[in-house]
Amino acid sequence: MRVQQRVIIAMMMLVVSTNAVAQGLRDRDKTFDASEQLAADLRKARVRWGPFYLLSYLQFSDLGYNQTYFIPTSDQTGGFSLAISAPQRLYFVPTRKMIFAVETTPELAFFRALRTATVDPDGTVHQHSKFTTQFGYTLRGDAHFFFTHLYVDGFAIGSNHLQALTGEINRIATEKQRSGGVTGEARYSTRTRLIYNATVTKISYPDSRHQPDGVDVALLDRTEHDYRATLRHQTFPLTRLTFAGERSDYSFDNSPQKSGHRTFFGPGAIFDNGATTASVEAGPMRLTYSVPGQKEFSGLVGNTSINHRVNTRLSWNAAANRDAAISIFQGNNYYIADRLHAGTDYQLTRRLTLLAGSTWGRDLYDVEAPVAGIGTIRRRDTFSFTSVGWRYGFRHIRGGFDVGYYRRTSNVDIDQQNGIRLIVQLSLSP
Repeated sequence: MRVQQRVIIAMMMLVVSTNAVAQGLRDRDKTFDASEQLAADLRKARVRWGPFYLLSYLQFSDLGYNQTYFIPTSDQTGGFSLAISAPQRLYFVPTRKMIFAVETTPELAFFRALRTATVDPDGTVHQHSKFTTQFGYTLRGDAHFFFTHLYVDGFAIGSNHLQALTGEINRIATEKQRSGGVTGEARYSTRTRLIYNATVTKISYPDSRHQPDGVDVALLDRTEHDYRATLRHQTFPLTRLTFAGERSDYSFDNSPQKSGHRTFFGPGAIFDNGATTASVEAGPMRLTYSVPGQKEFSGLVGNTSINHRVNTRLSWNAAANRDAAISIFQGNNYYIADRLHAGTDYQLTRRLTLLAGSTWGRDLYDVEAPVAGIGTIRRRDTFSFTSVGWRYGFRHIRGGFDVGYYRRTSNVDIDQQNGIRLIVQLSLSP
């Protein structure tokens, strides 16, 4: 703890001592980050009528795919999974200082879900699967307000759709979420600002929708109160120093022993010279529980990422993250999640881009738990997914495929997976 305190004090002294020098540095933040993002969205709007702007898309992608990387689950490794969604975002801009937005995303998912395995009298194990379709949705409303030194976004979100839970459950589950809160930015000067967020979220896994067999996901039903503030200062011409603080309160409906608090604080930095963008944040995190006698966590967590453009055609990226996540398994209220990712892309032609990437993860458990046929053991899971692919883009269409090898291992005889996985991703905008 003394070492951590010395690092934090040194960071604060550095910010103060360089403040006078920073006043003469080049100004790289002339406006709010959110205003630039909203302006980019409004420029992409295909339909405009007075103060109304409409963005419309149709997307096809594997469940759990995002723009950064993809990790298949056991359900997806064993069969086909595809989500068709149609995000529709409507903006109402009465003035430059006030923007309202409503977004609705209906989704239809097709997937072959793994069911509970059966064992013959001779010991032969049969893994059963079932082809399923399910409708889902996400609704979001935002009210953006811009003042001279303050940006405020009040929002509300409601969703009920399939999620690829790629951590310890390693299955596809239906998650219902209701959340609301406020996020924004307070700007002291063009070089010093505070990014803040306060959110209340209710998460549940309804029995009436698809849930994985053999896993009581209802144990994860909970209410979260999350608060975060990040102080950011443009200390050097190309580097911002940051200091973040977080507080989360968890209240579980069906597993009260998991109810507790999470706190985090730590320094960081953001570097951007045009060709390279890098960020790092690390500090002590503590998990405490309301029920006495629970195993608690105290340790160093953090994340870092880097994106580098080698030339006009070639770029690469890498990221690493360490955090504590909520565990569903007996005796363990949490597990330590380590994640690494590296990728590269090469623009072969004006429309065709080649990609390659690899993701590795490890889940570590602190408490030994009983496992059938083994006794008690401290569980360790690892997984990896390495893929190559391509993207081809027209004016209103962008899509492609990835093919890769997925492997998941554990020191307990569950969720052992390996095999080739094909990923599809397609986006249409009118």
